[in-house]
Amino acid sequence: MALAGALLLAGCGDSGSAGAAASAAGSATSSASATTQSGTVRLYVVDRYEGVRRLDPSTLEVIDSIDSGPRPHGIVASPDGRTLYITLEVANEVIEVDVATHEILRRASVGLVPNEPTLSADGRYLFVPLRGEGGTDVVDTETMTRVKTLDTGAASHNAYTAPDGGLVYATSMGDNQIAVIDPATLEIERIIALPGQPRPMSLTDDGRFAHVVLSGMTGFITVDLSTDQEVSRVSVPIPEGTPVPPLDTYTHGMLLTPNQRELWIAAHGTNKVYGYLMPENAELAEIDVPGGPHWLTLNPDGEPLYVSLETAGQVAAIHRGLREVIRIGNVGTAPTRVLAFRTPVS
Repeated sequence: MALAGALLLAGCGDSGSAGAAASAAGSATSSASATTQSGTVRLYVVDRYEGVRRLDPSTLEVIDSIDSGPRPHGIVASPDGRTLYITLEVANEVIEVDVATHEILRRASVGLVPNEPTLSADGRYLFVPLRGEGGTDVVDTETMTRVKTLDTGAASHNAYTAPDGGLVYATSMGDNQIAVIDPATLEIERIIALPGQPRPMSLTDDGRFAHVVLSGMTGFITVDLSTDQEVSRVSVPIPEGTPVPPLDTYTHGMLLTPNQRELWIAAHGTNKVYGYLMPENAELAEIDVPGGPHWLTLNPDGEPLYVSLETAGQVAAIHRGLREVIRIGNVGTAPTRVLAFRTPVS
């Protein structure tokens, strides 16, 4: 794995050009958080066994921790960047955490094995998929109480808010479907049937397409949300002899860049991160990242792309423009979800 780069970590914009990215690359900063005109960049990683860690977005050093309790799973930041919501699989709770102090402010009881949540665009409602039972709980963040459970399907896993805030999508691993939820009425609008078990997904800004990872494949399908039908598929051959990962999860993380031109996936089964030019589905990069790539998040400044390495206990930073790993940090035992966002908190 090429580590050219401890000196190449830079905050260039959302460019897909290797030349532009290289020319924008500068020396790494050692500050504990990268400050921009719009606020401070925070980077967190959820460790299955060691709680939630705050990382320096430049050096990937652990600089603080949140004592979440055992088996944290999902993490999402409030629209104003001042609050974190973290799901706890063992306690069957959601905790509300102050970004400034890392103090747990409140707790909400939810159903069995809460996974990756999402917030409504106004931050009022938290949608919490329940992998241990069928459904998605809705938590009112004003009172931190569960106000409704929606029948989103068995083993509901991940929830996503559309970029325009108009809809929420919840995947069901047990029923091979996506439930489309109206956050204004807290009702299910429709169900999208899928040709396999959904894992992570990304939604385009124009609301036209959903890119969805399915179990058993390295790659993704694209669903036209006007017809709810698959319209394209990218599938990378799985090398013979590749060990079968749990739940056939050859691909887990997925991220669509803000300019909608790059789609990145973390292939847990083959220890690679792939980049694709969209909507052409043309491969941009195939980057070796040993250690079980699990989840992806993007620095709000456009570089780097962060990937958690679950089996290695690490997080790697990938420069998209240079198409290479530029830094790796040891962060814990089993890092899974990662989240980068801006906050007014210093």
